[in-house]
Amino acid sequence: MMSAIEIYLRRVKDLLASVRNILTDAEAMEVQHLIDHDECPEALRTLAWIIVEEDKRVSRQTVESIRSLTIERIDAEHVPANLEEFISD
Repeated sequence: MMSAIEIYLRRVKDLLASVRNILTDAEAMEVQHLIDHDECPEALRTLAWIIVEEDKRVSRQTVESIRSLTIERIDAEHVPANLEEFISD
C-alpha cells in the first residue's frame, strides 16, 4: 500500500505527464527538476506560472488538480489568482 506522500507524489507526476505536450522541453525539465528534489509544491507553483505567463491552455481538471495539490502546501498568493482564465474546455 502506498503512503500518503507516495500518493501525492504520484498525483503530481501524473499531472505533469498530462500537460507535457503543451510544455517546451525546458519548461518540463524545470518542473521535473523540482519534483526530483522533493519540491512538489514549488513544482506545481512553477507549472501554474508557466501556464499563465506563457498563455497555455489547459483543462479544468488540470487547474483543479493544481489548486487541490497546492492547498495548505503553498500560500494562495504565490499561485496565480487568474489560473482559471486559462481553462480551454
